Amino acid sequence: MQGNIATRQVVSDSCAPGREPSGRTADLWARVALPAASPEPPAGPVVAPGLRLALSLLEEGALTGRAGRSHGSYQARAVPSAGAVYPYEFAVLVMEGGEPAAFRIDADRRSCARLAAGARVAAALHAAALTVPENGGALVVTLTRPWLSMRKYGDRGYLYTQLDAGHVAGNLILAAVGRGATGALRLRFPRESLSELLEAGENFREIHSAIRVPAGPAGESWNRWTVHDDTDRERRGPVWRSWLESTCWDSLAGWTEHSGSPAPRALPAPLAHVRTGPPPPGGQGGLGDPSGWPELIATRSSSKAFTGEPLPAAAVWQAVSALSTPLATDLPDASPLSATLVLRSTTEPARDAVYRLGTGERQPGRLPSTDEVARACMQQRALAGAAAILLLHVPRTALAGADPAAGTETLRELAFRCGALGQLLYLGANRAGIGVTAIGGFDSPLWRTLAGLPKDDETLYALLLGRPDDSGIKLDRLAMAHAQNER
Repeated sequence: MQGNIATRQVVSDSCAPGREPSGRTADLWARVALPAASPEPPAGPVVAPGLRLALSLLEEGALTGRAGRSHGSYQARAVPSAGAVYPYEFAVLVMEGGEPAAFRIDADRRSCARLAAGARVAAALHAAALTVPENGGALVVTLTRPWLSMRKYGDRGYLYTQLDAGHVAGNLILAAVGRGATGALRLRFPRESLSELLEAGENFREIHSAIRVPAGPAGESWNRWTVHDDTDRERRGPVWRSWLESTCWDSLAGWTEHSGSPAPRALPAPLAHVRTGPPPPGGQGGLGDPSGWPELIATRSSSKAFTGEPLPAAAVWQAVSALSTPLATDLPDASPLSATLVLRSTTEPARDAVYRLGTGERQPGRLPSTDEVARACMQQRALAGAAAILLLHVPRTALAGADPAAGTETLRELAFRCGALGQLLYLGANRAGIGVTAIGGFDSPLWRTLAGLPKDDETLYALLLGRPDDSGIKLDRLAMAHAQNER
């Protein structure tokens, strides 16, 4: 038992009849004991129209899905997440009783805690250059909790956190547009006052983005939710905080800078400039009519494996065309992010090639073998039968912050683009009837070689398309970090 926190001597001493616990045992117990839970204020129904709208949007765009297969104990969601961790939370700001109010959202318990109302909320909104839409609109704030991913994936879990947040924030915009509303996402705004209002930093959260959703129909999914008042901080009991999370949070100091170039408006534009060829015969390119997006969102799924059978090239291009769907954000039109498609196994072999999607250029050269795909995906052999791989990559100078060009972006903003583009590809693959899965664990130098990327480029995200094989389990949902080849 050498190295264990409790030794044999401590155990035997603590169990001896009539003997007081030793100092070491008492210290151990003090470390593992939990504080008492304070009683919660009484809960009531959701009344504010803006809060009803926000909750129904979260239900549709983030929290629930109905992919057409059995998940066992796994709760299907509208978006994927590395290792099924979902390292983010939400807050909502709305007008309630004629004044602005801020709510913390507990998605697992389907409850909302009112944190503040009135002048304090108004001041925080003013400082952040944000507004709550009138007549029943809402401001939906996504907050990341990096530790949830980093405790499984180490430092790379911070990147996965940002990618996951990009998926959900992008999907919330799509869900709003699918309802006929124009959701607009802000990433470039001062965060200090809003972070203090939402008690983010003291709880090891970081504000990721804010989505302004105009008033509209709320549906009925908000009926499952309750609201309680939590504005009196003195009534709260002690909050359990892990020293592990605190240490992880401290390790991020200097990583989480935000852009210093706020944009006054959020305008619809594609997050990447891609050339995907002519639209498919008999149908629209991209995601098609927005009225069909709610169904695509509800039924999207991640493939557990691929059979290795070829795909029709037209189906792959239809899925990839979804990347051109415009989203309303405040990011600059120009971005260092590039997209490359490795089309390696189609029913029309003459169309197999590596394509630079920004220019439409077709690269000559050998395509990766099944074994090479497995190696490049950190030996996730169940994915080696992918027919196509989309790589999102940037010059290393963009990651180092050394690019002086106007419109440069932080890692968080680049990861948002990748995550939101990944969500578009998921929905595009759903529309095209093919399988898709995204991975953050891969061999970047090997993919650089296999896809002929510029020698100074780094791959941020990889998404694989193929004929789905859902007969097994998705390994990276398990406790081990299979995406990083943990043994």
